[in-house]
Amino acid sequence: MRIDQLQAASWWEKLKALFDSPLALTLLAVCVVLFIAIVCLIAVLSRRIQVTYVSCGKEDIRSYYKGARADQSAPEQREDYRFGGWYLDETCTQKAPETLRIKKKGIVLYALWEKEEDEEAAAEPVTEETAVVEEPVTEETAVVEEPVAKEPAAEPVPEEPAQEEAEEEEDETEAAEGDEFDNALVTTVTGTKVFVQYRRSFTARLIQADDEIKDIYNTVRNALLTVSGVKERTSWNYNSINRGRKQFAKINANRKSLILYLALSPSNIEDKYRFRDVSEKKRYKDVPVRYKITGSRSLQYALELIEQAADNNGLTLQEFPFEQNLSIPYEPREDLIKKKLIKVYAKKDSGETITEEQLEEFIEEGATVESLSSFTVTDKVSVLEAEKLVSDATAKQLMALADEVADNTPRVAQAKRGYINLDTIAANFKEDEIVNLQTLKEKKLVQPKMSAVKVLARGSLDKALTVEAADFSLPAVKMIVITGGKVVKLKKV
Repeated sequence: MRIDQLQAASWWEKLKALFDSPLALTLLAVCVVLFIAIVCLIAVLSRRIQVTYVSCGKEDIRSYYKGARADQSAPEQREDYRFGGWYLDETCTQKAPETLRIKKKGIVLYALWEKEEDEEAAAEPVTEETAVVEEPVTEETAVVEEPVAKEPAAEPVPEEPAQEEAEEEEDETEAAEGDEFDNALVTTVTGTKVFVQYRRSFTARLIQADDEIKDIYNTVRNALLTVSGVKERTSWNYNSINRGRKQFAKINANRKSLILYLALSPSNIEDKYRFRDVSEKKRYKDVPVRYKITGSRSLQYALELIEQAADNNGLTLQEFPFEQNLSIPYEPREDLIKKKLIKVYAKKDSGETITEEQLEEFIEEGATVESLSSFTVTDKVSVLEAEKLVSDATAKQLMALADEVADNTPRVAQAKRGYINLDTIAANFKEDEIVNLQTLKEKKLVQPKMSAVKVLARGSLDKALTVEAADFSLPAVKMIVITGGKVVKLKKV
């Protein structure tokens, strides 16, 4: 045997003898355990946990080491909104701890946004101008309700062909910004479910508005009618101020605010007014500057904008200001329904349409009435905002009340069911356009072989659209109706 082989055998014998010792085996086991522990520790420390931040329908995913403190700084600011902090639930009722430590997966933080303009107006001290608005109606004001001979604008509006032509463009069936809807579920004594929706006209909304809003309306209306040559006309959705065929202003109202639309160029308005450019919307093409009035400061700005609109359109203000403070007493819903100032839509759960008379009979027989969430039509809404404004129960009712049309889509071999998100639709369709499978295919937003599509909620929606589809998610239904659009269900034939 060679010397190197003898040495190797000798080392092997020594190694075997070493491991035969209990102490050596114990040390070896400890070393193995320590090695495994170090490897696991390195793996844990190197693994990062993802946290999802949701703001205005947008998601921002960030990674943290376990135990690290989550960043709760404010996201990108929104116009007319104030950031109210991060919350652990979508309804923003459970505020996240200031020192939130990341200890588990699946953490989602939701941003709370609060209307800034409303709060500023509410917190603002009462000025002299506000005091004028809040004065009770005096005897002198009551006398002014008669048309003043010197003020041609105060005379009853004649039915001029030019103005009728302008008003014909407004479809009473189309919801507009400021439109208010109340929803209810009526259960008859026999157990039949009836879905009911009440839609207020402009006049009804003004009658049921807060007293402060009524005072603001009188002030704004008087300022508009001081402009030479203008006349007013009230339609279902608005109070319009026209000069011949041309629209000068529109007023909309709800319980808490007044919305003014003016014939101004958005590019010429100073940023301090915090207005919105709505020129892309067909119904506002002549009055593209939208300004929301909620208190004394915004009222003062509105009066300034009215003067600018008159000057830019070559109009003058009358020598004597128009003053006619209308008395607008509150009236209950039942009285407004009888006056046809509130429309009632009702359907049984079977789809059968119910008349107002039948609905009254059900209630007189002892039917129970359950109020569901109300909502006001706005010009833009995100997924989270829609979820907070309208409950799932109300969304299901809206689906039950939705129009149905026959689905005449040709059957295609190997047909597929597709999905489309509302933010994609908003980016590719214009105001008041009809969205259906055919138009989606024409714009190459779904595959040619799709035979049906389901509409899903994502991002934000900033226009009124009529959407025809085989199915809708409940958040999508909420977003469509809140922006004044229509949900149309396709029915297989």
